[in-house]
Amino acid sequence: MSVSGYAYVFARIRARVSDLMDIRAMRELADARKGDFLTLMLESPYKASIEGLTVVDARAIEGALKHELVDEYLMVIRSTKPPVKDFFIELLRRFEVMNVKAILRSKFAGVMEAPLLFPVESFFRRHMSILIDADSLDGAIKRLEDPYRRILESSSGQRLLELETALDHELFDSIWNRMRHLQRRDREIARKVIGAEVDTTNLMILLRCKWEGVAGTEIERYLMPYSYEFEFDAVRDAILTDSVSSAIQLLPDSPYKAVLNGAIQQYEEEKSLVPLELALQRYRLTLIKKLLLGYTIDIATILGYLYLKEAEIRNISTIAVCKENELPAEDTARLLI
Repeated sequence: MSVSGYAYVFARIRARVSDLMDIRAMRELADARKGDFLTLMLESPYKASIEGLTVVDARAIEGALKHELVDEYLMVIRSTKPPVKDFFIELLRRFEVMNVKAILRSKFAGVMEAPLLFPVESFFRRHMSILIDADSLDGAIKRLEDPYRRILESSSGQRLLELETALDHELFDSIWNRMRHLQRRDREIARKVIGAEVDTTNLMILLRCKWEGVAGTEIERYLMPYSYEFEFDAVRDAILTDSVSSAIQLLPDSPYKAVLNGAIQQYEEEKSLVPLELALQRYRLTLIKKLLLGYTIDIATILGYLYLKEAEIRNISTIAVCKENELPAEDTARLLI
């Protein structure tokens, strides 16, 4: 899309970027007492979204913020033309896939409380919320509409990891194909952003497989065939090793390896993949922040804003959960990206 084609959406995005919270404001939320958290939120750009709340209700706050995030994507979609519009529709569909995963996880774990979904049903016209009432994992899959029912039924197993990676493959195939239709500069920028997302997804698939004891010969079929800095052939030794820690050590030298090495001690202390996933997400966020430098009138500013908005909403939702459960500020800070 030409510079003139971006003029309208760029003006709208530029006005919103100044409302993004900086590190200081996010830290202030994390450090606040439970009773002061809502006061700070009512003084923030999210005032309209949470007005009416009188107590810290993490579920209500997260639901309101998810509505706001989806609205930002819809604003971009309404303000652009194909092929840029088509690309952002596929990016919005990430939230629909997250909804499917959330439902599958709840059924797999036998959790009774309904997961909180992104409000995208009216846009895609696929009714995911009806799956919540399914009495089993198989029952939920049978109620799914295509393409998700077809994807999951054609998956060769019932392991949750396999079902989730099948969804990821279909989604990123579609995003990658939409990206190919962008003009050259937009395509290069989008490839960097989506490639980094695929890189971190592939790395977490690899580490999750090691965590769950999946055989190295099986892991290769779970990994997506796209990348930005993550080269499939270069990680073959890591794929074939037998533990999370050794897999990290056998990764080729790269920013990803350095980031994971920085979190490996916390992983070993907590016996959880969460520190590794958070470290990768923080690194990816630093790459995305660079897109906003200079406010170029192209796809970079839009992508940068939407991904930073998504990270901000995730952080605020995390803080709300911690405040509701009265966790210490230092524990809260460790969970932020």
